[in-house]
Amino acid sequence: MGTGYGRKRAATNGVLGYPISRFGYPIVPLRLYFGLIFLLPFFMFLAIIAHIRFGWLTFHRQLYFILGLTFGVFGGYAEAFSVTKRLKREVEVIAWFLIPLGLVVWLSPMAYVYLVIGVDELLPFATYFLLPSLAVATVTSGFIFRRFEKREKVRVFTFFLGRYVPYPKYWIETPETLETELYGFLEAVADKNASWMLYYGRYAKQLKNLIEGLSERNDRIGKRISEIRELTMRLLDENIKFYREVIKITLIFATCCMLWLALMFFAAANNWFNIPQKYGNHVYLIAFGFPFLLIFIYSFLKRKALTEEYETTIQTILRKIDIKTQTTIKDVLELIG
Repeated sequence: MGTGYGRKRAATNGVLGYPISRFGYPIVPLRLYFGLIFLLPFFMFLAIIAHIRFGWLTFHRQLYFILGLTFGVFGGYAEAFSVTKRLKREVEVIAWFLIPLGLVVWLSPMAYVYLVIGVDELLPFATYFLLPSLAVATVTSGFIFRRFEKREKVRVFTFFLGRYVPYPKYWIETPETLETELYGFLEAVADKNASWMLYYGRYAKQLKNLIEGLSERNDRIGKRISEIRELTMRLLDENIKFYREVIKITLIFATCCMLWLALMFFAAANNWFNIPQKYGNHVYLIAFGFPFLLIFIYSFLKRKALTEEYETTIQTILRKIDIKTQTTIKDVLELIG
């Protein structure tokens, strides 16, 4: 089988299951999901509040908003396209060119408003041009980086830190091979470690297909894997079931958050925030803060109960492993290690 299976236990330190040799963060989750779920709705909420409280959204400021969206799409696309084009040829990219790009797209309009139109217009301009533009640029670049990762089967990391001055740096890392995941999964089974087994559950469907193929081979590895095939399939099925439930919880959480944001927008549009103060600030806490807190509590308790149920089921299966089966698992690890 070769040494490609590696030493998974030592390689799992990193971000989102991907090994990382330096300080940085995966760009797609932060750019795309954070931008869509939090950043863009929050900046839009601020824009609505500013109009309700100060009447800022006049005709020429609507043009600010349109230009902000346009500049955001352009800036996000220019960054992601330039970086991914270079990442196809290089493992690491120091993207100095993004600094002048940011100066042109965002700093220059702000400087023009400050110097030509006046300082009084700076805050409305930032509200309707700068903030939406940054949010749209984040989401746009996230989409392009995600498409690049799926096409090239890599993960893009980034960080803004240099030895002397900050600069944008991007690099790609290749995920562990499926064979390495199989080694780690079987090692977790041999150790009867439900937590590590849960980590490998994200590859459960692919591992089932790999085990199916290996068990049909006529060599020593195929024969040994066929002896533990039923056990591994059952454990992987439990992992698949767990991750399906996790997806449901995540969707419920995201839906509730979006409904809560919709409530906030509706409240702002109808000026509910100017309710008589004689009721006290606790009215805001009960009406808006308490439902948001319930969303987090429900998701946390649901995930905790699901994890406990999973570990109980897995431990029940693992306790039934006899000495012969455990010896077979260790033999397989030696053959593929």
